[in-house]
Amino acid sequence: MTVTSPSEQSPNLTVPARSPTVEFAYIDESGDVGMDKGSPTFTLACVLVPVDEWDDRLQYLVGMRRAIRDTYRVPMRQEAKANHIVGVKKIYRELGLGDGQMRDIYQRHLRAVTRLSSGTFAIVIQKEKLLNRDTDVLDMAWRYLLERLRKRSEATRTPIVIVHDQGQDDDIRKLVRKFRRVTWTASGKRVSAPLLVEDPTPRDSQQSYFIQLADIVAYAAAAKVYPRSGRTTKICDASARDSLGEVRMQAVSAERRDGLYVFPK
Repeated sequence: MTVTSPSEQSPNLTVPARSPTVEFAYIDESGDVGMDKGSPTFTLACVLVPVDEWDDRLQYLVGMRRAIRDTYRVPMRQEAKANHIVGVKKIYRELGLGDGQMRDIYQRHLRAVTRLSSGTFAIVIQKEKLLNRDTDVLDMAWRYLLERLRKRSEATRTPIVIVHDQGQDDDIRKLVRKFRRVTWTASGKRVSAPLLVEDPTPRDSQQSYFIQLADIVAYAAAAKVYPRSGRTTKICDASARDSLGEVRMQAVSAERRDGLYVFPK
């Protein structure tokens, strides 16, 4: 049974999320970009968080993490990495936590997204289906993601600030700068993305609860597209991402309508 601690309660944050003045786009990945070995998919997940009442959103996250600490003795400083949770890595084994308890921890993070975010989506690259084995998977995934953020910013007229997990920082900064100046739509129209403001900001995910949410969402997205098997499904299976409900950005893929853009289809 899932128990929600009173410390997880917070003001209603959904109203300002419908018309944010600025949004942070917290981004993290699941899988790797290697074409010959490694994961079958590479996923970039984005969790949009309004700057409006940002501290209330942070305090909700802090309260959620305190509730997990008080219930399961998981330290506040313990990074919530999806692979560690579904794999019940060392610290969780040492605490004697079972699959049901780990599933509860995972689901609490997904519920937090529904409370805090103004929208979430993910790009899933099915590497095994790519005909060009020289494809730059990282570049492809980021371009698909930035295109969806561009459309989002145009539709809402809301500036977006990108905050991503550390790694390949120079490549990502150059890619975003170039994309902001000039890019092309699927129909070949030259456009820019002026509302993707400032350079992307790399953060150590250990120090950002929001980026940790993006990691949780990224794994759930990958598991939706490429279902897992074995024990991990007791914690996060293909249906886990469906719990995000209306916060999933349907517009990112007209065919799927579930907040996932999958390539190749």
